[in-house]
Amino acid sequence: MLVLRRRAGEAILLGPDIEIEVVEISKSRVKLGVRAPRTISVTRRETSAIAAENKQAPALAVAGSGLENIVRLLRNTPSLL
Repeated sequence: MLVLRRRAGEAILLGPDIEIEVVEISKSRVKLGVRAPRTISVTRRETSAIAAENKQAPALAVAGSGLENIVRLLRNTPSLL
């Protein structure tokens, strides 16, 4: 892992077309700005982990009239009301 020190307003380049700039520094946080082509996906690590978990979750299949089944399910689950 490459570790760099940057001040507010300074940036690093990743290749010719990705720039990460230190926008603001506070006591416990650093605000970063990322400039990248639209073809590059930029996400936070915790967001991508949640998305991966959601993809693994089984889909809820509702047979018949969906709304009626949801109402019945909610009525039979007191902790949800």
